[in-house]
Amino acid sequence: MAEREKTYWWHLGRLKIIESYINKLAKESNLRILNVGCGTGGTIKMLQKYGQVDNVDISDDAIKFMKKEGFNNIYKVDGIKLPFKDKQYDLVVAFDVLEHIDEHGAAMAEWKRVLKDDGAILITVPAYQWLWTQHDVSLHHKRRYTSSSLKKIAKSVGLKPKKVSYAITFSLPLVVGFRYLNKLLHKKTTEETSYVNVPDWLNRAFTKILYGEASLHRVTSLPIGTSVIGAFRK
Repeated sequence: MAEREKTYWWHLGRLKIIESYINKLAKESNLRILNVGCGTGGTIKMLQKYGQVDNVDISDDAIKFMKKEGFNNIYKVDGIKLPFKDKQYDLVVAFDVLEHIDEHGAAMAEWKRVLKDDGAILITVPAYQWLWTQHDVSLHHKRRYTSSSLKKIAKSVGLKPKKVSYAITFSLPLVVGFRYLNKLLHKKTTEETSYVNVPDWLNRAFTKILYGEASLHRVTSLPIGTSVIGAFRK
């Protein structure tokens, strides 16, 4: 995963899209940021441009890897409870985390608890339950979302949607075709094989397409995509 985050088009493009949202949410440059589900740290350097970043994860392997890589402010958590006081953070981010949590409403309420009154939460999740395949099982997903369902769960805990959009749009027909072909062929998918290896030139081309999509997100919302991205405020 750490290597993929450095080079794979999906990670590079998603990071650029995320950054386009943070640029709009950030009222200042010295934010206190909580990175929920930091994984192997692919988003941390980008987040550090906006302020001090605290990182949490439930995985012992992830925590050990992050510390070995020299990252600071790494905290191990069990479940959804966070070891922080109320109203500590200007921005809470959770990138492809919510779909792994059974009690996703309670998790979002906990993220809201540590958020300052004028703070924001930025979330990405996989889109469309009808896209569910062995890929989701291998990655331990509990569900997939629509823009409406993500808004609904946020509103249920008192968060106000500022912008919710689909993302990674161009790849939707490719993903649909690839996953249903695997299902038709009864081909099992693992965390590694869920990545489709592409030539370097195509990887660069896909990355550039998503960089272009990031520019679109600055001015509009997109009607379809393989992910949902949502910005919310208290």
